[in-house]
Amino acid sequence: MPYNKDGIGYQKTDTSKKAAYSNYPGKLSAKDRVLQLLQKVPNKLTTEEISDVLQIPYGTVQPRLSELQNENKVIDSGERGKTKWGKSCIRWTSA
Repeated sequence: MPYNKDGIGYQKTDTSKKAAYSNYPGKLSAKDRVLQLLQKVPNKLTTEEISDVLQIPYGTVQPRLSELQNENKVIDSGERGKTKWGKSCIRWTSA
């Protein structure tokens, strides 16, 4: 997946690239919203919980967490939660 200069990833389609390079003053990107949430809340959150709180798709949240982890802005808290399917999952926190 390619990334723009701000580290926002996008798919190899013209519409995805255009969205990644668009800039809306005063509007936070999904990545910024995820980070801001994890910085504000005292508890650690799973990807599903982040998706629910922010009301954005799981498929949007998970790649943003990977990007933020690669930038050392969020970390695996060492705690585990359960997915809606009962599987173990990471609880994330800001670094």
